[in-house]
Amino acid sequence: MRRALGAVSAVVVAFVVASCGGGSSQPGQQQASSAPAAQPSAPVNTDKNAYPVFPNADEGADPAVTAEQGGKGFTGTGWETNTDFDLIGDPRAVKGGVLREYVLDFPGTLRTEGPESNTVLNSMIGSSVYESLLTIHPTSLAYVPALATHWQISADKSTYRFRINPNARWSDGQPVTADDVVASWTLRMDKGLQDPMNQMVFGKFEKPVAESKYIVSVKSKVQNWRNFLYFSGMSILPGHVLKTVDGAAYLKDYNFKLLPGSGPYKLDESDVVKGKSVTLRRRTDYWAEKGRRNVGMNNFDEIREVVVRDQKLAFEMFKKGDLDDYYVNVSREWVEEMNFDRVQRGLIQKRKIFNDNPSGTSGIAFNTRKAPFSDIRVRKALTLLMNRDELIKRLFFNEYVPLNSYFAGGIYENPNNPKNLFDQQAALALLAEAGWKDRDSQGRLVRNGQPLSLEVLYGNKGNETWLTVYQEALRKVGIGLNLRLVTGETLFKLVMDRNFDMVSMAWTGLLFPNPETSFGGELADQQNNNNITGFKDARVDELLKQYDVEYDQKKRAAIIQEIDGILANSYQYVLGWDAPFQRIAYWNKFGMPEGVLTRIGDYRDITSLWWIDPQKDAELRKAMGDNSAKLPVGETEVRYWQQYAEREKAAAPAK
Repeated sequence: MRRALGAVSAVVVAFVVASCGGGSSQPGQQQASSAPAAQPSAPVNTDKNAYPVFPNADEGADPAVTAEQGGKGFTGTGWETNTDFDLIGDPRAVKGGVLREYVLDFPGTLRTEGPESNTVLNSMIGSSVYESLLTIHPTSLAYVPALATHWQISADKSTYRFRINPNARWSDGQPVTADDVVASWTLRMDKGLQDPMNQMVFGKFEKPVAESKYIVSVKSKVQNWRNFLYFSGMSILPGHVLKTVDGAAYLKDYNFKLLPGSGPYKLDESDVVKGKSVTLRRRTDYWAEKGRRNVGMNNFDEIREVVVRDQKLAFEMFKKGDLDDYYVNVSREWVEEMNFDRVQRGLIQKRKIFNDNPSGTSGIAFNTRKAPFSDIRVRKALTLLMNRDELIKRLFFNEYVPLNSYFAGGIYENPNNPKNLFDQQAALALLAEAGWKDRDSQGRLVRNGQPLSLEVLYGNKGNETWLTVYQEALRKVGIGLNLRLVTGETLFKLVMDRNFDMVSMAWTGLLFPNPETSFGGELADQQNNNNITGFKDARVDELLKQYDVEYDQKKRAAIIQEIDGILANSYQYVLGWDAPFQRIAYWNKFGMPEGVLTRIGDYRDITSLWWIDPQKDAELRKAMGDNSAKLPVGETEVRYWQQYAEREKAAAPAK
């Protein structure tokens, strides 16, 4: 399920309470808890086999549950598992310290389910607090045990069984059981939750069955190759709390507090300062701390996200040392403003990481439920009036490339999609066909005496640099465009309520596309889902059904390419631009894996992968007091994952 990047914030990292931002503090002027204590250096074992997948196996099992029921002594005979996966984190990592980051807006809710929950920030919080039955290894894409140690898939691929790890515990100390899986599915299917996307995804299953305390099974109602992926990846919530919480109660009572989680972090209600900040705290009693999938992961004692509603102010705060890292999504900042003294001296590092992070969708979305956007000729004309090549050249320093696909950058992109080069005359011809051919005394295009006047919503003031250029291009041909800046939370609510004309939006990409939640006709006229444009197409709905039951990857790619072509030619968005990299800047006190981010990750990996290196932190503090001091400056471009792919390809057996 795609998450909205542009709705609440394009910068989602960690919250800081308001009192920790602002001012002119330096990295060396933080609270004592902001850095881990120095630890004696010792050889670190990097052999994955030195770290058990299931440490203290079954130690916490209920003695009343037999081995056959998944209790102590369970052998896994006839079941699948994975004990051969590589480390994800770096075993050199040191626990401790505070990571300080920012968001542009405080979200309308911190719920992980229901209306307005589908944001990148909520996703980050949810993945830190809750766990799923299985997870996906970010390098190999293989399934890795999480809350479940083993799983089974029936021969007809319709029934799945999972064995819960008897050691798994909620943050309130209660054991994780099969009943929790049942309760998690039940909540998502509750109409009172007002979450049609969840119900579309999880409505493909019959109600799960708790066969025992540790074994749960679920049967698919329909064939769908994604069913196992989604059910095994469903975040599990505490059934012992949900006994008294239905969908409506969850929406009412859990806007700014969270249900207990089983993950490495917790978010207490006292750590939420509405409108200002949120702080996640690392659990010292996390049940899976020593398992292989968590080695070198989840290192910061606190992850703080502070609301800074002006991105320029956030950049200045970062340069002063009030924020620890900064996601550079403004090309001007990267090219012209990232070479100041502290960068030259190595106190601040900058990295451009090239990896396989899936491209998302970004641009200006049309509400096709409303005139004039219900007319494809108007939508296409408005697309042809955005000069993306000129914007990329003038404003973005040629850092980006035009986006021409809803599934860009890989095997799913349709190479025959229209490129939509700037063409004023073609746009005017289309508008004339649609009835917008006359002009009033002010030179505005009119139809039936009414001028063509539009409005675009946006939640990031930085977007004005290119929106005003687009606004001027429309004005020159007689179209009025009102730019309406709103808070991120207001924007998201207006979009989910379908109360908009046009909106500047960005969505995360998916490793395995799931177009039904964004473009399925069933969702077009419902609120609170990702089909924000109101797209309906009988052929796409037919292709979605084919896609669901196609287990051949090459054939699935061909289906998505056809869907992509239909979408591109229906002009649901004025598509924007894309880049094959992540640009980040950070104070030179962090340790990190060799690839900086995971193979498929983005800047959000910082919260789970990085750590504060005690030696680097001490050197930085010392350098802050000496204007002549310099620290090593690393290579700006990181191509570790590109080189990894080349080695992988070279090692692959010849076909």
